[in-house]
Amino acid sequence: MTRRFHAAGLCIGFFICIACILTQCNKPTSYNKFLDPELVKLADFADHRTTDSVLTYLTHRQPLLRVEAAYALASVRDPKAVDALHKVLLDPVAEVRTAAAYALGQLLHPSSIEPLSKQLLIESNAAAVISICEALGKIAGGLHASSTAPEWVENSANALFNFERSDSIGVHAVAKAAFWLHNAGWDDTRFMNKLSALFPSQPLINRRMIAFAMGRYRGEWFTDTLQCNRFLQALEVESDTLTRTASMAVAGKCGSNQATRYIRACLLSSQPSLEWTLASCRAAGKHTGIKAASILPLLSDNRKAVAEEACIALQFKKLTADEVNDLSLRMSSFPVTVQAACARLLHQNGATLNVESWLGKIDGNLSVYDKLSCIRALGVTGKCADVCLERALHVPNILEANAYTEAFIESHNKVDFPAGVSYAESLRNLILRSDIGITALCAAELRNDSISTSEKQLLNTTMLEALERCALPKEVETANEIIKTLNAWGITPREEIKVSFNHSIDWELVKSIPRRQHAIIETSQGTIEIELHVEDAPGSVASFVSLCRSGFFDGKSFHRVVPNFVIQGGCPRGDGMGGTDYTLRSEFRLHDYISGAVGLASSGPDTESCQWFITHIPTPHLEGRYTIFAHVVQGMDVVDKIGVGDSILRITLP
Repeated sequence: MTRRFHAAGLCIGFFICIACILTQCNKPTSYNKFLDPELVKLADFADHRTTDSVLTYLTHRQPLLRVEAAYALASVRDPKAVDALHKVLLDPVAEVRTAAAYALGQLLHPSSIEPLSKQLLIESNAAAVISICEALGKIAGGLHASSTAPEWVENSANALFNFERSDSIGVHAVAKAAFWLHNAGWDDTRFMNKLSALFPSQPLINRRMIAFAMGRYRGEWFTDTLQCNRFLQALEVESDTLTRTASMAVAGKCGSNQATRYIRACLLSSQPSLEWTLASCRAAGKHTGIKAASILPLLSDNRKAVAEEACIALQFKKLTADEVNDLSLRMSSFPVTVQAACARLLHQNGATLNVESWLGKIDGNLSVYDKLSCIRALGVTGKCADVCLERALHVPNILEANAYTEAFIESHNKVDFPAGVSYAESLRNLILRSDIGITALCAAELRNDSISTSEKQLLNTTMLEALERCALPKEVETANEIIKTLNAWGITPREEIKVSFNHSIDWELVKSIPRRQHAIIETSQGTIEIELHVEDAPGSVASFVSLCRSGFFDGKSFHRVVPNFVIQGGCPRGDGMGGTDYTLRSEFRLHDYISGAVGLASSGPDTESCQWFITHIPTPHLEGRYTIFAHVVQGMDVVDKIGVGDSILRITLP
């Protein structure tokens, strides 16, 4: 196949693709692309994971269907598709090449490194260049993380580092690739040197991507004081909040005095954003040059997320006797969750936990999630092991029982754990309570704890019985936790469960959902408005819409909040272990996890259900791992206010 043919095909393909796009754009917003029966057919093949049927569309005469087929294969992730996708890298239409590269980045097959590297040398389309580089970074990162094919990893890194395109597109592409390499633990300093030198001269979108890529690095570059200080100097004049937020991960790892001064100055800044304050606090916790005195004032911040993050940072610091006394006097004025975190800090610094006082607080008039924070605080001492075990076995509230189980497990490693308590027998009794959350916790603990051969034999039978009780596909997460432990013991090894197809997409419902359908999430903190991506994630959106219309989410809680990361809700149990009786197929598309991205939680490929999360800030490490089915269009200030235990009052579809 000659380059002349490519050029002619490119012209023809370009006009065909433009026609297709215009056709889609000219449709009223009340329609979506699935009015086309051929697209429904293709998407249904992908949903059923029938790879051979999807592959036939890669050579379809319509560019739009070739694009859709490539993206479908990114979700199917069947190695059988690799060779066909390699050929599509030469497609005359840039959008098809872009989608093919994205799909190869999802498949993580080492054989893709060579064709992607060759295509990179001749690719002229900006989107395709970025997609190819990111695919190379993902594949090389995946291989490096699994310690396989090191020569391919080196080849990929060399191809990326030697990529000669130096305009903003080229820099952005290499930064994205470096992100995935660094995220996997690649410690070559070449990308760090290159990116830090390029950072000051780049447009905003590139500075952000460089900051994320450098922040994921964990190697020796941070010991180079000169290089670190040059980068910190550029940060001091950086005006973009998100770039500074992402860059704080770099500052936290730099060991120089300049890094100490920079982080301290950020902590003392008079009017910093929430994102920047949280990132500064996190960096302060990791930086050895920052003492507890610089962080302690943040415990009084009226933003609870900041106070809670300060508690986490202080876990890495040693408090003076005066600081311990002062904190002991002040902690009663803090929110309950901060009090619980302070109790951990004080115990860590030699203070004695007043067990009776905390049990009284737990048995008092607290909200459920405040009570859970207090219960978990009991795990700092072995003195509470007996009461934690007793309550874990018998309290009727399953969320409390799970929290007591966590506290009991944590208490086991403490020097004052009761000598007369058989830990293995206790975990066995907890498993016999037959709760999926408690069973999952105990299974994971048994995998990590040293127990005798005879205890394993006894527990093996209990674990097998617990496995039989798991209702699939709903409880696949617990089932696989059990199987991982059985496999670690080697007595009765099993293959981990891969959820089979169990829920058909309601295509009539999909066709009725407008392309830009909004959903209004009313919470106890205010209203969040999101726009659903039905054309990119039809199965996920259809399920979400159906659950909304049935009132499924009404009254549910946000059970998980990680500041500067995500808020998560929709769990029918309220602890992250609940789901619907069906699971959904993962649906991946070329989307970015920017601030306000709405994704579906999962415990592995094709295990999505009813739990969803919203990101506070860009989280590129989630891309290609969790389905994005919507984005926030209004109410990010509300997202930032949400804390654990806040309610989803209702979700409506205007």
